[in-house]
Amino acid sequence: MSPPALIRLEARLLVRVGDSVLLARSPGDDWHELPGGPVPPGENTERALARELAGLAGGVVLRGPAPVGPSGGWRFLGAAEHAGDALGNAAAPQVAHTLTILFAADWSDGAPVPPTWQGRDLVLVDAGLLVATRLRPLPVATAVRRWVLDEWPLWRGMASGVGNVGRLGRRLSVASLKAQLAARREELRGNAFRDAAVAMCALVTAADGRVDPAEREGLRAFVASDPVMSHFASDELEALFDAHLTRLVSDPTQGRATALAEIAKVRNRPAEAAAVIALGEVIGRVDGEFVVSEQAVVLDAVNVLGLDPAEFAPASLPATRGD
Repeated sequence: MSPPALIRLEARLLVRVGDSVLLARSPGDDWHELPGGPVPPGENTERALARELAGLAGGVVLRGPAPVGPSGGWRFLGAAEHAGDALGNAAAPQVAHTLTILFAADWSDGAPVPPTWQGRDLVLVDAGLLVATRLRPLPVATAVRRWVLDEWPLWRGMASGVGNVGRLGRRLSVASLKAQLAARREELRGNAFRDAAVAMCALVTAADGRVDPAEREGLRAFVASDPVMSHFASDELEALFDAHLTRLVSDPTQGRATALAEIAKVRNRPAEAAAVIALGEVIGRVDGEFVVSEQAVVLDAVNVLGLDPAEFAPASLPATRGD
């Protein structure tokens, strides 16, 4: 008889250093992690985290507005359940999943940041680039990115039957996606984003090889009323949208190539790239059914933008495509 399943408890800390965040990375690994580690049975979560971070701090005081236990000022960031350990590795057979408790703190002003921690390199990553940074496990990355965006704690649960530790067990609702886009609308004003976003909308609309007149009118109305897209002149948006749809219907191969080239304009702009993908998913799911052909064109855009398919690919598709 197999041993009973256990829940592994981890504690991790998001350390902000000015406009950057401090991440750890093992030599030769492309993936990053938050500093921290396991919480042994019977030990207080904050105390266990303080012990894990002793080598990181090296006498430097981490500060925050609300003192919590021995941490001296950590804020609760959120919690995430996921398969495997906190790094996304396969767990021991008796461990069903891991619960990672997350805190946030600021590095002391002017204090030097050590180059390593527990044999891992310490890397400063611009907070605006977190969306394009490989941070694992992905449920933890989601909570961290949400905190950086609006400092709102997030619980990320693990859906039943999740077999791949690298994929999110749950997808954000359309309302949540729209809210995230609206929260960043002031950053999404450039013409490159406009062109990429319209191209994404057109690709999803024509994903099944045809464009119903009702879909065309519905997308026009959406683009004109959406808080993000309403920054731009409606006649320009309609002209761009109609031009893409005409190409996609008359010559699907060339139309797809042209649309993806427009999307590629924001490849090196992480916030805009993530927003384009979110917008594509909103368009695909707004009618309640995000069909495979629509998911496939969103994945094409993910690949063109150089984003991590393991995080941004629609959940029901494999993270890479063969074409």
